[in-house]
Amino acid sequence: MGDQVVLLVIGFALTSVLGGALGYLFQTRSWAHQHRAQRRDQQHEQAVKVFEEVSSALDKRLYRMRLVFWAAKRCARAGADLSHLRNALADYRKTLEAWNDNLNRTLALVETFFGGAVRGELEDHIYYEYSAIGRALDQFVRDVSVSDREDVPVPQIGGRLTWLSREVYSLNLKMLQLMQQDKLGAAAPGAAPSRPNPTPLLQFGSEGSAVLELQGALHRAGHFHERIDGGFGRKTEEAVRAFQRAVGLSDDGVVGTATWTALTSGGSMPIGAPTHTAQDG
Repeated sequence: MGDQVVLLVIGFALTSVLGGALGYLFQTRSWAHQHRAQRRDQQHEQAVKVFEEVSSALDKRLYRMRLVFWAAKRCARAGADLSHLRNALADYRKTLEAWNDNLNRTLALVETFFGGAVRGELEDHIYYEYSAIGRALDQFVRDVSVSDREDVPVPQIGGRLTWLSREVYSLNLKMLQLMQQDKLGAAAPGAAPSRPNPTPLLQFGSEGSAVLELQGALHRAGHFHERIDGGFGRKTEEAVRAFQRAVGLSDDGVVGTATWTALTSGGSMPIGAPTHTAQDG
C-alpha cells in the first residue's frame, strides 16, 4: 500500500512537472509565433508607407515635368505668352526641392524594406533618367524664354517622359510583388552583381563615362572639338547629328546601336550608361 502511494505521488509529480514544461514550451512557441507575426505585420505596414511615399514622389515629379514641357511647347513659337510656363516652372521647382531634400532618405528606406536590387534600380536607372530628361527640359525652357527669338524646335522630350512613366510603373509593380510575396527586409533580394552595359543609349542630358567615350569617339572622327566633360549638351548633340548625317544615319541626335557601331571599329560598344529603348516623340 505504501509503495503504491509513493508511486502515485511520483507519477503525479512527474506529470505535473512534465505538463508544466510542455505547457511552458508550447506557450513560449506561441508567444514567439505571435511576436514574429506582429513584427511581420509591422514591417508590411511600414513597407506600404514607404511604397506610397516613393511612388507618389516619382509620379508627382513626372507630372510636373510634363506640365513644364507642355507649357514650353506652347511657347516655342516666337512672341508666345510665357505666363503659363512661369507658373508651371514655379510648381515644378517646389516639387524638385522636396525631391532633393529626400533623395538619400528615400534610397535608405527602399533598401531597408525592398532590398538592394530595388534600391539599385531606383538610383542607377530611375533617378539617372529623371536627371537626364530634366537637363534636356531645362535647356528647352531656356531656349523658349529668350526674348527677340525665332521659333524654337521642340526637342524629343515627350516620348522620353512616356517611356520613363512605364519604367516607374515597372518599379512600382516590383515593390508591390515583393510585399505580396512577403519578401521584405532581410528576405528582400539583394543587389545583383553589376554587369557591364554593352549598348548604352545616350541623348541630350545624359552624363557619365559613356558620354566621355562618345565625345572622345566624336573627336577622333573629327566632329567634336569642345572640352570632353562627360555631359551630353548642345555641342555634343550637334556633333552627333553631324556625324550621323556624314555616315548616312537619321540625324536624330540619339546615340543608339547604329551610331555606336559607326563610331567604333568592329562594332564594339562602350560601357557605363543605362540601356533602354525609349522612343522619343
